Amino acid sequence: MTAVRSLTWRVLAILAVAVIVPTVVVGGLAIRREQADVEQEVVRGNLALIRAVGASLDATLQDARRALELAGATWADGPGGDPGDAARADRLVRRVRRQVPIVLHLALTSPRGAQLAGDPLPRDVDRGFHSFGGYVGDVVFGDGRPVVPMAVQARSRTGELTGVLVAELDLAFIGEALASARLGPGARLIVVDGRGAIVARSDGGAVGAELRGHDPMIDRALGATDDGWHADDGTVAVFRNLSSFQSLRGVRWSIILEQPEDQAYALAHRTTRDTLITGAIALAIALAFGAWLAARLTRPLAAIATRADAIAGGDTTATPPVRGPGEIGALGDRIEDMARRLGERAELQAALAQGDRLATVGTLSASVAHEINNPLTTVLGYANYMLEDKAADHPDRDGLELIASEAARMKAIVAGLLDYARAPREGDGGPADIGAVVSRVAALLEPQLRMTRVAIGVEIAPDLPDAAASPHAIQQVIVNLVQNAIQAMPGGGAIAVAAAVEDGAIVVRISDNGPGVPAADRAKIFEPMFTTKERGGGTGLGLAVCRRLTSAWGGSIEVGDGPGGRGAMFRVVIPTA
Repeated sequence: MTAVRSLTWRVLAILAVAVIVPTVVVGGLAIRREQADVEQEVVRGNLALIRAVGASLDATLQDARRALELAGATWADGPGGDPGDAARADRLVRRVRRQVPIVLHLALTSPRGAQLAGDPLPRDVDRGFHSFGGYVGDVVFGDGRPVVPMAVQARSRTGELTGVLVAELDLAFIGEALASARLGPGARLIVVDGRGAIVARSDGGAVGAELRGHDPMIDRALGATDDGWHADDGTVAVFRNLSSFQSLRGVRWSIILEQPEDQAYALAHRTTRDTLITGAIALAIALAFGAWLAARLTRPLAAIATRADAIAGGDTTATPPVRGPGEIGALGDRIEDMARRLGERAELQAALAQGDRLATVGTLSASVAHEINNPLTTVLGYANYMLEDKAADHPDRDGLELIASEAARMKAIVAGLLDYARAPREGDGGPADIGAVVSRVAALLEPQLRMTRVAIGVEIAPDLPDAAASPHAIQQVIVNLVQNAIQAMPGGGAIAVAAAVEDGAIVVRISDNGPGVPAADRAKIFEPMFTTKERGGGTGLGLAVCRRLTSAWGGSIEVGDGPGGRGAMFRVVIPTA
């Protein structure tokens, strides 16, 4: 009973590992990739948003500045050139007010500072005499309303200073622009000036507070010359300095978009959650199936163990055989057969042993016929049955024909293994179209080639004669050789298949750029049961079958170095029909 319990736990452990390992590996890779992709998309999307907002703000401020510059040029080179013309100055100020809605206050002063027209200016307003062409000042917060002074010098074509236009621009439009932006969950937009004071924000919060030196993100944004992003303390933020726009050089304002990481990366969190839930469900299903399978296996095994103990104690009385699935039921029958035979006379022991061996061989043969040929016959029969009512242009016909032909090919392979030691039968000599066979092999192995990142190139000489061998046998040889080449290049590579006529025979060359076949192994690789693969990686029969098939049609097969001394190349000689 201890062995039975051990089998139960082993079945459960194997199924659990078979589910957990792929789930953890695949899920972990999916989570990491999803997190990286989401992070990139969040940063790219938010950067694109603040670039658009920054371009809009830049365009508005630039329009205001151009309007002032045009008005200054008009004043400097106006009719009469009289800077003391008060009426013309008033008209100029009124026109600028109409053209630039964000102008809150506007004044036209003389070069000496005397006001010619417009609104009175506070004494502390810099008229820009120290800066050739004018300037954009720092943001001023008055009555909770952010404004910015902008001064433009009116110079004539000869460069003579004839006046200064000084305006206070209402920056309320920035808050409106930020509030209308389409933001993600929990995100907010803020604009700060060069001192780190908040000029506007999308959430309608208070403005004017200076955060430079208190908020690392604002310090990072003001210190940048372009755009960037940073994640810290559960928040991901992207920023762009307005000085990066060509028209606002020297204006050290920044646009910052902040969003909590848990909301910005919500998609990655959902992927993690779904992966964990899926893994837990898969594990539960696997364990339930394992418990059911273990019960089906261990109950009859326990009964067989009890019966074996009784037989070992000398009880050979006939009893109903133990019933169980598949080979377990057969084992129960053999236990009862063993009990019966043990009760017979001693002189029959030798015959009994021989009969038991023959019975075992018969059982294995019947198992092969039942487990392989019967399902293949069913698949082939249903495929042919479904083909009967499918028109030639039906979309399912190609797939059904492929299923039928592959099922027939598999039955032929099984029959070929059983006939391994037999002489070739009449009709196995072809003819075969080498080009068609090679094209079919490439189509059959295309999924495997794509999964292993191996490229295949086919070169068939024109007007190639038919081969004196069966198409199935040639296909089996080429499939074996191409699959060996794929397995020799687990990291991907290239395979070349070429066919041409040489010395009156058809020669097919299959070469790869893998590690090649060592010279010491070339004389042994065609021997049955010889393999260079790791345990469980191969049986050592593939190349032996290839040599037998080529010998049967009167050809040969050999191995050497690939082109340029790299990889391996197999050369298959096939007589022409």
